[in-house]
Amino acid sequence: MFAVIEPVTVASAASFVLFSVYLIGLWIYGLSRTGASAFLLLLAATAIGLGVSLANVALVCDSYIGIRLLGRDAWKIFYYVFVCIQRVQSLLTALGLTILVLRITNRSKQSLQPTAGRSDV
Repeated sequence: MFAVIEPVTVASAASFVLFSVYLIGLWIYGLSRTGASAFLLLLAATAIGLGVSLANVALVCDSYIGIRLLGRDAWKIFYYVFVCIQRVQSLLTALGLTILVLRITNRSKQSLQPTAGRSDV
């Protein structure tokens, strides 16, 4: 028994894969330019997101693929891991973005401070 594949649902699931690939490139670029640890967290979160997105595409195309490949018991374990890993991804994203925002705001405060050697006489 196979599910009916709806183009809109498949396109939506595939767009998450494309966004994840784009974000991985963006975070690698940010990491290479700044070396900020926030980008490592964001990169890890996006890699997890890519895995979740690929699993999502597989489930959209064939909702019974997990049961056929893994069996019922292993499918239950996979499903719980699949649900829980999304929370881990959200936590990593929140931590990475918090570090990034703190870094940006600390830099903007430093740029507003007057320089020590400047005189306007």
